[in-house]
Amino acid sequence: MLYDHFMKTQIISGSHRADSQSMKVANYIAKLIGQKGGEAKITDLHHGALPLWDESVWVGNPDWKKIWDPIAADLRGADSLVVITPEYAGMASPAIKNFFLFCGGDLIAHKPTLLVSVTSSATNGAYPIQELRGTSHKNSRPLYLPDHIIVREAEKVLMDSDPNGVAANPADEYLRKRMDYSVQMLREYAKALKSVRESAVLNYKDFPFGM
Repeated sequence: MLYDHFMKTQIISGSHRADSQSMKVANYIAKLIGQKGGEAKITDLHHGALPLWDESVWVGNPDWKKIWDPIAADLRGADSLVVITPEYAGMASPAIKNFFLFCGGDLIAHKPTLLVSVTSSATNGAYPIQELRGTSHKNSRPLYLPDHIIVREAEKVLMDSDPNGVAANPADEYLRKRMDYSVQMLREYAKALKSVRESAVLNYKDFPFGM
């Protein structure tokens, strides 16, 4: 199934580590989207690390503009997002939480977003998803898909980076199928929500923040 020409997905990899499992997952999803005719771009919060947010970003601090404006341009041009967080002590990464502090206004508002948690554990990974669903959307207003992905025992899956490649084990096979399904759903949400973002109903001037 090929994507429509407007389908652009921004993938955010929230690991603090070099050569992280989160980036491995990001690259796999980007290839999967590309194979289906979509366009995917990755923002790596390790290599393009954002300093901790402060209020000077609101007043056009030129240092912030240099750092943030290129990322903001990619987000503004995207039809959908994939947000990938490693699990650090049962929590979403500080880099991901910091990222959402910058995403006010209409930057990612009403854009379908697939949440992905990455863990070395065989059983964990749910708490970062719960955390992001509960707290990250208030002012940034992404629309999280009802389904999400948890990549467990991350070092043992997606070793073959080709989405059409051979799965290493049954868990890897299931994960690949789940990712394929989730990416297709992300496309359908992107198509449906495009008209919402273009509607005259949205009012960021009077209601810039969530309640």
